[in-house]
Amino acid sequence: MRDELYIINPPTSSYDNPISLDSLKYMKDKLLGALENPEILDKLGAVALGLYDTAQMLEPMEWVEGEELGDSHPDSDWTDKNIIPLIGCDKFVISGKQMSHMPVQKAKIDEALASDKYAGVYGNEIYDQIKASPVMTKEAGKLTGSCHTSFSMVTDMDLYIYSRPVVSVANSGLMAINVATLSHETDHARDYVMDPVVEIYPKDDRARLCSELRAYAVGKVFQDHLMYEDRMMLRYPSLSDQVEKVRREINGPITSEDAFAVHEDIIQRLEQAGLSYIYR
Repeated sequence: MRDELYIINPPTSSYDNPISLDSLKYMKDKLLGALENPEILDKLGAVALGLYDTAQMLEPMEWVEGEELGDSHPDSDWTDKNIIPLIGCDKFVISGKQMSHMPVQKAKIDEALASDKYAGVYGNEIYDQIKASPVMTKEAGKLTGSCHTSFSMVTDMDLYIYSRPVVSVANSGLMAINVATLSHETDHARDYVMDPVVEIYPKDDRARLCSELRAYAVGKVFQDHLMYEDRMMLRYPSLSDQVEKVRREINGPITSEDAFAVHEDIIQRLEQAGLSYIYR
């Protein structure tokens, strides 16, 4: 006899009850464990590339009022390493120290800038510019999670260079949903880490939509896997369910060549479904 399946309403995520440091550590371990599961890898296909490596860089950190993010971290040199802060709060203080480029980003940026196409653009100048950024407060707002980063724009060129991301996850009260949200935000972080040099304006609607389509697809895979693992089912579709339903009907499975292609059909369908706010 199979275990009973519990049907629940999709939980509402909130930062009012922040995820604890221990829970953040558990979430990271759960994400990495799922990314080693053949079933997950088969469903994600090429999308899994880089996701595991990025997840390994996540570093759970506590928010300490009155401090810049990570000031109380045991490793005082963390800003010089391939570390992505993972927090459970919606408001944090950062400066150029936290925003500084990671070694893995620098290697990819330096390689890209070595091209004759970008002659006269120097990585060290961009790194120093980011490091000189003043102290600022960032807020995630009412989102279920966020992946904050900044970017440098090279004048007279269509060239944008991302800095270190910071991942934040709101508490849904349900670990499976928290980890699914983390997978979504980690997919965004993967973009900034693995492809830090882009020629499309980061805030362009089509670029944002392409990124969101993939992140919601990733989140849906983890949501389904982890909810089933916990013998639970949602009573009605979550946001990931809704977005992925539209994407799959038009663009096909995650493993298809144009899985995340942005075109008028998908833009219109999202608009009709009341989902265009995911990228606007």
